[in-house]
Amino acid sequence: MPADAPGTPRRSSYVVRNISAGDTVKLRTLGRTGIVQREIDPNTFEIAIDPMKMRVGRDEIAEVISVRSSPIEAARRRGVSVSVADPDPEMRPEINLIGRTVDEATSEVEKFLDRAYLAGLPRIRIVHGTGMGILRRALRAMLERHPHVASISEPGQAEGGAGATVVELRD
Repeated sequence: MPADAPGTPRRSSYVVRNISAGDTVKLRTLGRTGIVQREIDPNTFEIAIDPMKMRVGRDEIAEVISVRSSPIEAARRRGVSVSVADPDPEMRPEINLIGRTVDEATSEVEKFLDRAYLAGLPRIRIVHGTGMGILRRALRAMLERHPHVASISEPGQAEGGAGATVVELRD
């Protein structure tokens, strides 16, 4: 068997077994890290590296650098005592605000964001309807400043289009 050329990274035959959405992984050939968005099939994953997303085979993942854990687990590892009065095991990733005023909707979204963040949800969807766009603009302005929010986007037409907002939550 020929030796690897000097300076050529050795390709390990080790295949990472436990990979799930939210994990930070290092890719073999690119040498960069990315976040697993979803499992496409048992041997293929969608990985996000900055704004780019790509499909990657399991054998292309060199290692899992960090496993997504809930904010409660992360705080406990840092020595912070955390207790949740009424954790909601049935936490849904969507809230419907159609018909609410801006003040009512803002208050509901703030509470919903806290519950979703503590439940460890990676993203939520806020349904606000289209109307004149007043509620959408007010909510998006609030979300851009919220500490739990990593990013906001408008979903495709099949998922509500301008009548909804998708929110990616921070780890």
